[in-house]
Amino acid sequence: MSIEAVDVIAAPAAAIVALDPVRSRMLAELRQPRSATELARALGLPRQRVHYHARQLEAQGLVTGAGERRWGGLTERLLVATAEAYLVSPEVLGAAAARPSPDERPDRLSAAYLVAVAGRAVQEVGALLRRCRETGQQAETFALDAEITFSTPAARADFARDLAEAVTAVIARHHVEGPAGRRHRLVVGAYPIPQSAPADAGPSREQSHG
Repeated sequence: MSIEAVDVIAAPAAAIVALDPVRSRMLAELRQPRSATELARALGLPRQRVHYHARQLEAQGLVTGAGERRWGGLTERLLVATAEAYLVSPEVLGAAAARPSPDERPDRLSAAYLVAVAGRAVQEVGALLRRCRETGQQAETFALDAEITFSTPAARADFARDLAEAVTAVIARHHVEGPAGRRHRLVVGAYPIPQSAPADAGPSREQSHG
């Protein structure tokens, strides 16, 4: 079967199951097909307990069967995670989830606003991924990821102003009015990189996904 690179968990019940410490470790171990015996050995747990947690994961569609294997005269069922990595969507929190307010002028220098925008992106792109899996179509997405070092807070403010002006000009050249086109959402964010994050080999990096 095809294993997804990333799955966005949108159901509260699935999120509860996946966030259990033992089950999250199992999902990491199950990036490759394993039997309950192998999982029990890797996690240092009784096999009965592994079976219990595996049933919970499988019931939520986070783990699936991956065939069988003969070992020592016995037939073992193999399990595999449905994705290599998982992300929990803010929508599992319902009305308590952070989201950009449509009625207020946003403070574009606010960290809270950036978090709300990022959460909305996770929710919307997660829904897009699910639709693409159902239809077999390719997601029309693009991502830009770059690092930049500012000498002073004033330099950062100047960059934010210049970037906003440049992006606004690009949007003006390509945006079309009317119902004929397909709407896309553009998100550009910047934030200080945590000191624990590894440094890039060069001054910037970019990634795009088609």
